[in-house]
Amino acid sequence: MKKPVAQISLSPRLVQGLRMVLWLSTVGLAVWVLIKLFAPAPVVAPAMPAQASANYQIDQSPEARLMGVETAGGLTPPSVNLLGIFANSEGKGAAVMSIEGQPAQSKRVGDEVANGWTLEEVGPTFAVMRRSGQRHQVNLPILEADPNLLRRVPASS
Repeated sequence: MKKPVAQISLSPRLVQGLRMVLWLSTVGLAVWVLIKLFAPAPVVAPAMPAQASANYQIDQSPEARLMGVETAGGLTPPSVNLLGIFANSEGKGAAVMSIEGQPAQSKRVGDEVANGWTLEEVGPTFAVMRRSGQRHQVNLPILEADPNLLRRVPASS
């Protein structure tokens, strides 16, 4: 005698429903593949230059002061381009400088340069700024200059 084998009988509605699910899954997969195949390529932003230009520099000093982040040494000194020096032997005088890319202006020793930094001293080829005990020296850019071009001017009385 043979043992009876259990047969699973599925209703025609269940078979039709499973076919419909399989068919919808196939169509959905086909649509997803087509979208992925024909999607535009992502646009890559150009790389930042190795050396930061003035367009990308941000002065965060006001925000730092507002948030109370100032350290005992003071904030970062301003960006200063030294253009000329008028100095005597005692370190007094004036400096012509461009501060934060602005037009050149003359500052005397003791004048505020920017953000609380004051011009403390000028020498034959440099200027020194000070703030909260922190000193910052800015050198005069002399490109292949002849040493004879640097001459002391007698102080006027």
